[in-house]
Amino acid sequence: MNKGSFKGYLFRFSIVHVLIYVFIALLFRNYLNYNEQFTSSVLYSNFRNADSVIMRFAPLFQFGRGIFLGFIIYPIYNCIIDVKNGWLKLFGLLWGLSLIGSVAATPGSIEGFIYTSTPIIEHLLGLPEVTLQTLLFALVFVKWEERSLKKSSNS
Repeated sequence: MNKGSFKGYLFRFSIVHVLIYVFIALLFRNYLNYNEQFTSSVLYSNFRNADSVIMRFAPLFQFGRGIFLGFIIYPIYNCIIDVKNGWLKLFGLLWGLSLIGSVAATPGSIEGFIYTSTPIIEHLLGLPEVTLQTLLFALVFVKWEERSLKKSSNS
C-alpha cells in the first residue's frame, strides 16, 4: 500500500470509528439512561458526570483512538480486507480483545467478572452496546475499504 493509500485507510478507519461510536452512544445513552446510571451505579462511581465538558468532547478524542487502532490493525490488513468474511474476522478480533480479553477489570470482561464484586447483571448491561458498536464498525469499515480498493484498481 502506498503512502496515500495508507493515509486514506487511516482516514476511513477513524471516520467509521467515530461515526459508529457517536451513533451507538446516542442510541444507548437514551436506551440505557446513562445519566441515571452514571450517578446511581457503583460501577460508574469513578466516571465523570455525563454532562461534563470533557465528556462533550469525547467524539473528538475518538479520532485519535481511531487512528491508533488503525495502526494496530494494519499489519493484518490482508486478512480482513477483500477476503471471505473479513468483516467477521475484524469483529471477532476487536470484540474479543477489547471486551473479553481486556487486561483491566472492566464491566463485561473476564477480569471484571473475576476481580470485581459488580453484580452479573451490570456486567451484562454493556454487552449489547459494545457488541453492536463493534459489529457495525467491522461491517461498515470493511465494506467501505473493499469499495475503495475496487475504485483504485479501476482507475
